[in-house]
Amino acid sequence: MDNLQQLTMNFSEDFHNNGNNQQISVIIIPALLSASTLLGVVVILWKTIRRKTVKGRESGNGAADDLVGVWAVNAAAVYENSTCVLDSILEKKQLPSEWRIVDRVVLCSGHYGPISRAVLLCSGEAEDRQDVVLKEMSEHCSPGEVQDFTDLMRFHIEVCKHDNLVRMLWCQTQMRPTCFIMKTMTFGNLLAFLRDSHQGVQATQEPAHRITEKDVYSMAFQVGNGLEYLTGTHNLVHGYVAACNVLIHDDMSVQLCGLGLAAIQYRTGSVPAQRAAQVPLKWQSPERLKETELTEKSDVWSFGILLYEMVTLGSPPYPNLKPSQVPSKLQKKYRMEQPKQCGDRLYGVMTNCWQWEAPRRPHFTDVVKQLQETSDKADRHRPLTAVDTLSWSEYLRVAGISS
Repeated sequence: MDNLQQLTMNFSEDFHNNGNNQQISVIIIPALLSASTLLGVVVILWKTIRRKTVKGRESGNGAADDLVGVWAVNAAAVYENSTCVLDSILEKKQLPSEWRIVDRVVLCSGHYGPISRAVLLCSGEAEDRQDVVLKEMSEHCSPGEVQDFTDLMRFHIEVCKHDNLVRMLWCQTQMRPTCFIMKTMTFGNLLAFLRDSHQGVQATQEPAHRITEKDVYSMAFQVGNGLEYLTGTHNLVHGYVAACNVLIHDDMSVQLCGLGLAAIQYRTGSVPAQRAAQVPLKWQSPERLKETELTEKSDVWSFGILLYEMVTLGSPPYPNLKPSQVPSKLQKKYRMEQPKQCGDRLYGVMTNCWQWEAPRRPHFTDVVKQLQETSDKADRHRPLTAVDTLSWSEYLRVAGISS
């Protein structure tokens, strides 16, 4: 419209400055104005019709779509047909027709859309129920995000065949919600589990969960095994090794989740710098802060941060530093101090992961071996205690995590 107005002004100037062009201007100016008016009417009509069509489509899908928009990943790039193309890989893992998803409750917002707790209900002769977690795709994902989500499902089918990686039971791509379905882990997210124990101790009440240094070794060993499988078998990096990306069951078994970066690398061979930079700064290795390529050794550094999270019951890394202060402090060889309740051997594993030069850090094979060799000396009796009094909002601020 601005170009059209400028063009009109130019014709108007010609009208005043050149008497010979008066007749041409009288004809062209109204024509241009009429064209712009007609174009505006067409745009308004198109938007009205499209809005009614979308509203009608949404109204036929029940309560399952109430959160569309609230959980939008990219509201500026609406992908209207969110169902994924069915291929041979996904077809084998489609949720069987006799099962249906009920009792869906949103837990939080993921990168692609809501993550929900739900129940699978079988309509056979003997009614069967199974508690599950749904990783859903919002209808407001861009076409690129739809592709990433589809590839993430394929990645779970083809790669996640290790006991310490979260596994996909089924996927659903031909009806809403578009999602993949995972077995639920009783205690859920490890960070929340640690913070629950943290808050119970801090309130001088009986802790929600009794965690010992021996438990930390057990959980760390399992996570290390999962990462060793990713790097050794598939030459992939996780990209965001942290307590928030670990799930824990009531038998203290754990599984790695948050595998979106690994899935992208599996498909393309690399991780986009923009996606890699979304990881909170306090979990990034020095070379990542310089925007170099992610490697296994980057994950090893972050694994050391995870050990700190576990042994402090979910305290934020570098608790006395702002996120912006971390790079310069690390360059001056600053490392987090040994927590009071952390044994020398476990702290030795941490500092081994935090060597400045990436080639000097151990491989995950070596990390797992070191944990196994030192776990016998771990304290299995004394419960760990909290080391800070931060509220959840304060934790997010200190950790440099966007709420």
